[in-house]
Amino acid sequence: MKNSFLKIAAIIFFILTFFISVEKIMAANQEEELKIKIEERNKELQKIKEEIESTEKDLNKVENQKRTYQGDVNSLTKNIKQLNLGIKSAEVSIGKLDLELTSLETGIRSTEEEIEDKTSSMGEVLREVQFLDSSSEIMTILKSKSLSEGVTNIQNLLDLKNKISDEVEVLKSLKDDLNFKVKDRSEKKEEVVLQNKNLTYRKAIVQEQQEEKNKLLSLTKKQAEEYSEKLDDLVKKQEEIAKEIEDIETKLKESFNSDSLKGIGGVLLSPIKGAIEDFLTQGYGITSFSLNYKSGFHNGIDLGIPTGTPIFASADGVVLAVGNQDNYCYKGAYGRFIILKHSENKLTTLYAHLSKYIVSPNQTVERGELIGYSGSSGFSTGPHLHFTVYASETFYMGQSRVCGQMPFGAHLNPMEYIGK
Repeated sequence: MKNSFLKIAAIIFFILTFFISVEKIMAANQEEELKIKIEERNKELQKIKEEIESTEKDLNKVENQKRTYQGDVNSLTKNIKQLNLGIKSAEVSIGKLDLELTSLETGIRSTEEEIEDKTSSMGEVLREVQFLDSSSEIMTILKSKSLSEGVTNIQNLLDLKNKISDEVEVLKSLKDDLNFKVKDRSEKKEEVVLQNKNLTYRKAIVQEQQEEKNKLLSLTKKQAEEYSEKLDDLVKKQEEIAKEIEDIETKLKESFNSDSLKGIGGVLLSPIKGAIEDFLTQGYGITSFSLNYKSGFHNGIDLGIPTGTPIFASADGVVLAVGNQDNYCYKGAYGRFIILKHSENKLTTLYAHLSKYIVSPNQTVERGELIGYSGSSGFSTGPHLHFTVYASETFYMGQSRVCGQMPFGAHLNPMEYIGK
């Protein structure tokens, strides 16, 4: 009787395992098809990335030349091309993420079903084993028809217990895998939301850039010549503004006691996705480029990224100010900018040369929240983000002599406050 129970338990275990295996094979085939489609999207994204990089090189060549009317038209044309590639990238990314979410949903359902099946089958077999295991090994032998049959029954019981033990480990692994997939699904859903925002805002930026280009193209020949003459005068204005900023901020730094900020290194999140070092085009302090300024000092870091790249809040905070200085001194200063004050760490951050900001004064933002998009507004030699960190106790928005409201403060080296 006992031997029959063992055989039945083993058969049940085998049948349930077999059907689970068949389901896994079918799911694996579906997963393979999705992987192929996802890989196709990856190749498409890589191709778009290479086109964006190529356009960026062309754009840098234009921006590094002496500024002229035609040069600005060419720059806007290449910016628009780059933004359209960014729009295409967002569209492909959304398609890829949809496929990945489908794959994850399938995987989650499959894993949940496998966990349920294994839990159910183990429960059935465990009940059989508990019933069979109620007797001692000696009693099992005595109840058997022969010694060899008794030993076989005991061995079969041990084998079944070992299989259950193995299945318990598999079940633990499945639950870990499920938790990972659920987390991955959540992250991908957030990425879908971001890419949809990128799509919407990049289209708006393209429209703005196209309008700016159309204005230039509508100028008469005489107006175009006057435009180029004004660009020559712009260099003097840029130098004047740079000197004004550095004169004020040097005094603020001299009066600031840095001891108040000791021990808060690494508290800020990178304002862009990816390693800062991979995009750094100009560091903080005296640089080869900053020597072109009268002050000779660069009060932040520059990150070379294409127009329309998402910019994120470096920490929880409040929007102190946003603005577009091109309305007061075209191409003379920070262009479109955002100022965030972070109460918890006593720091204030500046995000400048944006193509668009999507936050408003007094708005509360969270660490890592999307706040705007990179660009080339203001005094800029190409698409990038200028990022400055100030000591909050010294920061204020003041009236510039020639460029409207201007951020001023004791600036700090951002690299000392951005976490790895």
